Amino acid sequence: MSIDHQRWVALLGRQDEPTDALEDYCRLLSQALHEKGYALEISRVAWAEQGWHRALKDTEERFRAQPGCWVLVQYTALAWSRRGFPMRFAHLIGSLKSAGVHVLIVFHDPEPFGGRRYRDRLRRLLQLAVMRRSARLADKIVSTISVDRVAWLQDPTIRAKTLQLPVGSNLPVPPRSAQRSKNRVPMIIVFGFSNLPSETSLIAWVLSEASKEVGPMNLTVFGRGAKVAGTLLPPLLAGSAVELNDYGVLEAGRAVSLLATADVQLFVRSGLSSRRGSGIAGIACGLPIVGFSDAETAFPITEAGVRLVPMGDREGLVRELVQVLKQETLRETLRQRNLEATERFFSWDRIADAYLSILRAS
Repeated sequence: MSIDHQRWVALLGRQDEPTDALEDYCRLLSQALHEKGYALEISRVAWAEQGWHRALKDTEERFRAQPGCWVLVQYTALAWSRRGFPMRFAHLIGSLKSAGVHVLIVFHDPEPFGGRRYRDRLRRLLQLAVMRRSARLADKIVSTISVDRVAWLQDPTIRAKTLQLPVGSNLPVPPRSAQRSKNRVPMIIVFGFSNLPSETSLIAWVLSEASKEVGPMNLTVFGRGAKVAGTLLPPLLAGSAVELNDYGVLEAGRAVSLLATADVQLFVRSGLSSRRGSGIAGIACGLPIVGFSDAETAFPITEAGVRLVPMGDREGLVRELVQVLKQETLRETLRQRNLEATERFFSWDRIADAYLSILRAS
């Protein structure tokens, strides 16, 4: 069967709240493929509602009627388990293969969870075992970060069928005409939080220190966790020259407007990498990013307009932030690098072409 006549399905697990990055990814990929004349249906395995036994049975029966189709299974541990123990995920891949379909697994989080507790270590071992088993069963694999940075992907039988493909922006691309207003205080954006106490404390310290050299500035926070952050930040910023605006999860157009007209995005949730949709959104909007790097930070993120320091280097964050805010020429250079990197690596058109290349080579 030629690729033009194959049917494609993006398969999701449990829906995340209040936003679902995996669903956004599939929706935007579907739109990009549609523009190229291909159809990608989005579907879910309702294991959380039906129970795993019924969900696996229904899934196998459904796809047995569609032999030869490609199923793009979206993986994060929490999409397939309530507490990050995705024991049934490999069974799902086995059921799909038994039904006669081709399986491509997109590992959005190809690294297991961290943590030092016995429970964390056990969960990590289980996640690695599940990912290895599932990858061996799959026909193709996509990793959202560099394959070289993921130890378990070095298995020759797995690596041979794996491609690195960064995520795209989960927000629409702004018009190139979008520009920040002149003669106003600098605006620093933080898009999304994961560890609220540590991140808000760090953000407040960095901006308070930077404002001593730059002067008044505006901190705007939005996205997941931002409303809670808005209650934690004011006492931490007391006495500084930093004004705070806090929003929750914003409508896409409003979020893009903020990113496109800000001066810098501060990224401290982890190291910036090609699986971080909030960082990619800033890059796609041409927004210079100051943040941390870690083991996941690699090409093509390093090609973008980013100024990164090692994890935990608070003074380095202040230094880079001050330099970017003080030097208009540097900001413009970083903006241009972001726009160029988006065209080359992070646009949904580029990502859709990469998927087509994967499947055509099959």
